[in-house]
Amino acid sequence: MIGELLLLEALDRLERRVLGGKPVYDPARLGQRLFDSPRAGRALRLVYAPALAAAKRRLKAPALLFGPLVALAELLAMPLTGATPPLRKWRPREIALLFAHATAFALLV
Repeated sequence: MIGELLLLEALDRLERRVLGGKPVYDPARLGQRLFDSPRAGRALRLVYAPALAAAKRRLKAPALLFGPLVALAELLAMPLTGATPPLRKWRPREIALLFAHATAFALLV
């Protein structure tokens, strides 16, 4: 569990460097939008990261398939739930980085 969280933190730092700031799907931003608390997003990550890693292992899913499928699900679900702004407001690099982030996570867990 700690390994998955540390991996996500490292990927987050890399994304922020590439974007020059936080992406629209940053955990603190998600928590703020959904629960009016940045801490809620971090708490969600405590469950989400290990759950994704466990799902990948349980399904024996190839990382190069699992990662992009997770990214696609997130890309569709986050705007629909109000966790992020609509896709038309995302920077194109954020979409690409979401797929890179999810795929890298799937490859490394």
